[in-house]
Amino acid sequence: MEIDMRDVHFQTFEHINLEKITEVWNRCWRGYYYDMSYSHELMKVWLDLSHVSLSHSIAVLINHQVVGFALLSIDGSDGWIAGACIDPNYRRNGLFSVLMRSQLNLAGSIHLKRVYLEVLEQNPARLVYQAVGFTCVRQLNVYRNQPQIDLERRAGKVHSVGIIPLEQYFNCRSLACFNPAWQRREGYLRRHNNILAFISSTGTAGALFARDLRGPLLDIWSADSAGAEEVLPTILQWSGESLSLINQPNDFISNYLKDYGINPSLKQIEMCAELS
Repeated sequence: MEIDMRDVHFQTFEHINLEKITEVWNRCWRGYYYDMSYSHELMKVWLDLSHVSLSHSIAVLINHQVVGFALLSIDGSDGWIAGACIDPNYRRNGLFSVLMRSQLNLAGSIHLKRVYLEVLEQNPARLVYQAVGFTCVRQLNVYRNQPQIDLERRAGKVHSVGIIPLEQYFNCRSLACFNPAWQRREGYLRRHNNILAFISSTGTAGALFARDLRGPLLDIWSADSAGAEEVLPTILQWSGESLSLINQPNDFISNYLKDYGINPSLKQIEMCAELS
């Protein structure tokens, strides 16, 4: 659908209710690479978990209808795009680049220094992000219901992994110099309820589960290959018949998984825009 840019307006999400946000989200993500639809309840969980600032997130309107959005999360002087999309009926009109420039301008006006996002490597939106000032940082791997092999048999001994307090977990992770993507940052992870933190016997590798051992695997890291060899067989044994994990960089963990035949189902590119 061709549009007249004079009909395009922007506003923040500050006064847009949850029902409307959910409708806009689901409409704009139609036809994406995988199902992005949310119920009202899941939308609220996403907004709360991502710590989205609705007063600093932008909606694109044409004739009073929201046809696109960018949701901005804030952590200190950093921001993160928790979702950005244009209604399929209004694409190929240059709206997305205008939206992203407007969102970066708003982020700069509140003195953020950097804005991060992740984008699937095959998504042409990468070109728009690059055009408005984002640069590639690194590849992140996504494991979505990846079937597991018999890691205990292939790897040998299953090592002792113990439950520890969250403070100790994040201290050990920091000492390992693990550089987490946004959804693996400490503040984001702490917003989950009933987290179980585990550490290897040597303290060089750890993992977080949500709720219980059959809950989602939220985080996993290792300071070296020996730590990955120590923690992964046990963690994967606990996680059930399949592995789901987001935003894992190319590191000791991903290398271990690859060596044992578990490859990412999706690859994302982490990008960052430096704001002056």
